[in-house]
Formats: sequence, structure tokens, C-alpha cells
Amino acid sequence: MLLHGTINRNGLFSVRSTYHSQWEYKFERRRTGEGRHASGVGDNPVWDRLWKLDIPGKIKIFGWRVLHGMIPCHGVLANKHIGNQGSCPLCPSGCEDIKRMLFTCDRAREVWRCLGVWDKIEEVLNIDRSGSILMEEIIRLGTKIPSLNNVSFVELVLTAGWYMWWERRKFVHGESIQTPFTSAMSIAALTSNYMRSMRKTSNIRQGWKKHPEGKLMVNVDAAFDIGTGSGSTGVIIRDEKGQWIAAAHSFLPHVIDAPMAEAYALKEGLMLAQHIGCNWFIIQTDCMLVVETMNDGGFSATAATAIYDDCIILWSGFDSISIEHCNREANRVAHELARKAFSSKSSCIWVDEPPSFRSIKLAEWLPAQKKKTLYVKHITTLDLRGLIVRLKVISLFGRTKISCLFQCRAHMADIVDR
Repeated sequence: MLLHGTINRNGLFSVRSTYHSQWEYKFERRRTGEGRHASGVGDNPVWDRLWKLDIPGKIKIFGWRVLHGMIPCHGVLANKHIGNQGSCPLCPSGCEDIKRMLFTCDRAREVWRCLGVWDKIEEVLNIDRSGSILMEEIIRLGTKIPSLNNVSFVELVLTAGWYMWWERRKFVHGESIQTPFTSAMSIAALTSNYMRSMRKTSNIRQGWKKHPEGKLMVNVDAAFDIGTGSGSTGVIIRDEKGQWIAAAHSFLPHVIDAPMAEAYALKEGLMLAQHIGCNWFIIQTDCMLVVETMNDGGFSATAATAIYDDCIILWSGFDSISIEHCNREANRVAHELARKAFSSKSSCIWVDEPPSFRSIKLAEWLPAQKKKTLYVKHITTLDLRGLIVRLKVISLFGRTKISCLFQCRAHMADIVDR
């Protein structure tokens, strides 16, 4: 016997084609007169809207399972002769199906009231008795909720349904769950965060940028371990070509919190700049609190007040200095130096030669230095006064350049290069 409408695309009869025909007749054609592919794709606009929602994939898959009636509630399992209990575990007054679990359970009703959307849910409940059909209608609506940062109603319902199903499973396995009000606040926060994070933005890789010529760049960063109450700092100074000038890292055995470690990193950067005689430079840090505090004159009501006072004193001793915020990717060398100090529990300064250790990330962010070092032939009228003067003569673009870094008040003249 050949049943009408049960032949597949190859012109052959199969049990699968019969099942699909019965599904379309039962759940689709009786309402819309149009068929729907059970795989979740096809001409039905519900699927297109579902997969384009601003929610994670796991919640979209949950919605797909709801639309297909594949949520293993007690009532659904009992209909498949799996288990002998069909009542709702949260309110044993009725059989647990998808509609009850998502909308009409006593706890679910309270969650929807706390979210302020119970009136909308009641309007949808009058459409059909099937939870899958109700979810399809909600996806078709696509309205916004002004009271919840204009999140989409369907995104809120799907996130809430996924969250309530997750809590329901915890309750079945003997774990404690939140109150309906707390669950509603968690659902609202999750939906808002998902909406912000899923927005399509162009993420441009922000690495180290070239700064104005004539100034050096001082990058500082810190690391902090709350378990041991210790931290570390990392500092690197580079010229306008991105070439290494000096670096330092230090271990901090006693630190209260991460902002204090970041303040220590700023102080270490200023001290290193002072050590090599640098007067014109820009400080970069990925801690916005440090930038705001220094732009506010160093005033701070935190535990790092004394550190910022020292930074202001050091700051006043430079001719031209500024501080700006950078992202983590542009500060990775300083970050790796801080990590190295924390792992080795040591402190060190590199002035004449770069660090001997080379992690993969550090080697990537330290530009290759191809310098030709020449020699100073004659120096006259040079008064060091017991302090340090470091001279570097390097060749760049076929021209000879003399780079002098001072940490003294020495008088220097008549430098003849070869």
C-alpha cells in the first residue's frame, strides 16, 4: 500500500518520509498551511530568526530543542515509557511538560512576574496548549522590552527558559537553587550581557604604536596573586623605532591588592627613566586607575597613597612627561617581564644589554635591533663628578647618530666620532 505524500525526493517510500509527513500535518499545516523542515532550516522564518538572535549557541540549541519538543521533562519521558513519574519536581500539582516547565509552573510564574513580562506571557498562553507552539509564537513576535535595556523579548524568554531548565536539573539532583527573585535578576543580567557581547564590532589588533620622535616610551605593568599576597612589576623603555633601551622587573613580596601593584609598577618605571637619565618620555599602562590618579594630581584614597606621593615627587623631576592608557596587547612585553619576576622571585635591571631570557611572547614583541656600534675617538672637557654617563653611537639609514643617556649634571663637549 502506498500512502499519499510519503514519497521522498528520490521517489521512494520510507518510514522516515512517512514520519516527516505526519509531523508536518500535525504541527504545521493545521496552523499555517505550510511545511517546515525538522532539521531547523527551511522556508519557515522562525528558524532564520532563531539562529540570528544575539544569544550564545547553547541557548539557541535549547530553543531548537524546545521547538521540536525534545526537552526531557518528566511528562515527556513518561509518554515515552521512560520512568513512572510525570509530575513537576518543583510544584507536584500537575504533569510536567514543556509548557509547564517554561511558563505555568508556580516557580516559573514568579520568575516571569519578577522580570515584569508576565502580562506578555499570559497573552501567548491563550494561543495553544503545546509549549513548542508557544515558543514559536514568541519567536515570531520579536518585540523589545524598554524596562530591561531594550533587550528582545524572545532573547529574554529563551535565556530565561534555559536558565530555569538549568536550575530545575540542579534541583532534581539534590542541589540548592536560588529564589525566584534572584533567578530573575540573574536572567536579566545575562540577557543584557549577551546582547552587548554578541554585537558585531570590528576588532582591530592594537599593538605597540610609534610615538612622537624625540621621546621615549615607558611601558609598565604589574602582576598580583591574591592567594600569596605578593606581586611583581615589569618596565621596558623603547625609542621611537620600538628598539630596546632599558628594562627592569622586580618582585613584591607584600602587596595588598592589584591596584597597589600597578602603582608600584608606575614608580618602578619612573625610577628606571631617572636611572638612565631620560627626561622626555611617555608612560603607558593598561590600568586606567593609575592614569586617572596621576592626571588628578596623584590624589588617592586607597592603600597606594604613599606610592602615588613618591610618584608625584619623581614626576616633578622630569622636563616633559605624560601618561596614557593602552590596551593589554600593546603592553605585553611589560606584562611578560612582570610574570618573569613573579615566577623567579627576583628583581633585575637591564641597561647595557637586553634580558637574556626570551619567552615566545617576549621575543615577538621585542623588535630586532640591527645596530652598528662605532667608537668614540676623543672626549674633551668631560666632568663626570662621580656619576654615570653612557654613550651609544649607532648607525641608522646610512647616517651616524650619537645617542647620549645621562644620569648626572656633567658638562660634555667636543665629542668627535669616527
